[in-house]
Amino acid sequence: MTSVLAAGPLTRFAAAAELDRSLGDPVDERNPYGFHAALTRDEAAAFPAALADAVGPALRRSYVPVADGGTLRAADETLMTVRVAARRDLTVMPATMFSITAATCVLLAGDADQRARVVELLERGGAIGFATTEAEHGSDLLANGCRLEPDGAGGYRLWGAKWLVGLGERAEALLVCARTGGRGPGAFTLVLVEGPLVAAGRTEVRPSSGMRGIGLTGFDFAGTPVPAHALVGRVGRGLDVAMRAMQYVRVMSTGASLAAADSALRWALDFAASHRVADQPMSGLAHTRRQLATAATTLLAMEAGALGAARALHLAPQAQGLWSSVVKQVCTDGSADVFGRCGDLLGTHALLREGFAAAFDTFRRDNAVVRHIDTGPVANLRLVATALTQWALTGQPGSSLDTAGLFDLSTTPPPARLDALAVASRSDPVTGGLPLVADRVRAELRGGGPLADAAAQAVARLRTALTSHLGRIGGLLERRRGGAAPDLLEEAERFCFLHAAASCVHLWWANRRQPLLAGDAADPAWLAATVSVLLARAEGGVWRLPADLVEPMYRSLDRLHADGRLLSVTALPLAEHDRADTRKGRVP
Repeated sequence: MTSVLAAGPLTRFAAAAELDRSLGDPVDERNPYGFHAALTRDEAAAFPAALADAVGPALRRSYVPVADGGTLRAADETLMTVRVAARRDLTVMPATMFSITAATCVLLAGDADQRARVVELLERGGAIGFATTEAEHGSDLLANGCRLEPDGAGGYRLWGAKWLVGLGERAEALLVCARTGGRGPGAFTLVLVEGPLVAAGRTEVRPSSGMRGIGLTGFDFAGTPVPAHALVGRVGRGLDVAMRAMQYVRVMSTGASLAAADSALRWALDFAASHRVADQPMSGLAHTRRQLATAATTLLAMEAGALGAARALHLAPQAQGLWSSVVKQVCTDGSADVFGRCGDLLGTHALLREGFAAAFDTFRRDNAVVRHIDTGPVANLRLVATALTQWALTGQPGSSLDTAGLFDLSTTPPPARLDALAVASRSDPVTGGLPLVADRVRAELRGGGPLADAAAQAVARLRTALTSHLGRIGGLLERRRGGAAPDLLEEAERFCFLHAAASCVHLWWANRRQPLLAGDAADPAWLAATVSVLLARAEGGVWRLPADLVEPMYRSLDRLHADGRLLSVTALPLAEHDRADTRKGRVP
């Protein structure tokens, strides 16, 4: 199959485009890798075995660095590959990548033999469950009671129950976070349970409301013998390792939100083009175009932070304690808004379990699951609030990192540095580097016309809003010094959207010589639009696109969809691109 990605700076993502084309047109009802097949599996709550086998070689070790025996070359390339696979069926992501948390923990803290065994298991399609949560304690991990005790003969015994272990029904190994001490984060240790002990501890499989077919399994241990060499890392370091690994997981989970929003937008576009209101195409109505343009802009705003965070796994892993939580918040919130807008356009059709509407309903349920897996929304915002509190008390960490290199999609980053992930954020190149880049962007846009002026004004507003917001947080803490700390969750939520807007500025600046969205280089429309909707979300609680930006964004969206391209700054040609070529008389 010949490449359809034109020569240029974004050829780095050609593998994702070729994978999508190899899976065929997802609209074809005969395609086992299409939307109809995904809906059939959802109705039967069936595991996506065929699709997982088809994309498994591209995904199963895509998060394991090459130096460790994996295929991770660049995390932004992996993210795009995840997107094109998951846009067909979100369950394929957990089906092939739910081992990421456990595997990353082992890569971070395990010995050479443990790391080799885990990578070999992944290579042959096996699964490793991550057992940390407990029914009685939910996200309060410090209250967990499952414990690991010395057996008096040099080994250990495992006692207690875990639940909601993803792919637990298929897991051949299980990484358990168990209590080995009294109180606090240092009271937990990781242990790798393998072989018959996994099957012996397995209890019930719990069906989920979304991502049906991906079993959430419980495990119960009643003095299960565990050899000393099964410990992963040092005693008492279990939560530290797990928290660093989950930063990686949060970044990669954004691929599911981006994929779901992309598919929802396509169905809404097709519906608007074919449906008529008052004897005219729905797509011609001003309200329809605004809803779709806003949803498309939201998707691009989500993507900017996700791409930057993925590249930061290589270039700024020490920033992930904050950044990974920001992108998860923005992507889960943004994708929910996309589904809300598209669902409003579909109207009562969205309530039906037939045709594209059934697929829309399935993807909406699957997308909602992403919000709560790995790190739930409240716990996620608490991580952001903790970072902001530290900044307010000790000063915002600066960063000497070249943010242009961090966001430059034309360059392949150096090997990932997962061992540099840190529980506390040691720097934030996104907000720390904004003032300098904002000045450069405004100078670049000067005299460029109405859209350039709109982008420059949005960037100026962002710089002011971010400075003001960080000052407000410092003031809140100063006024409460010596008393109870204020609840900063709302401030943390607002910060997430300001941070994402700053990512949009960095992404535009670093790629201003590239034809993003398959359009003109340095096009200011998407910069003005993405920063504006994120500022609106931060300031007023809603994703709102200014009226003068609706038509430019709608035209970009319509053009990408008509040409069968991913709704992304990369504008990757998808399987639908072949269909578009045929309609236009071009040879695919």
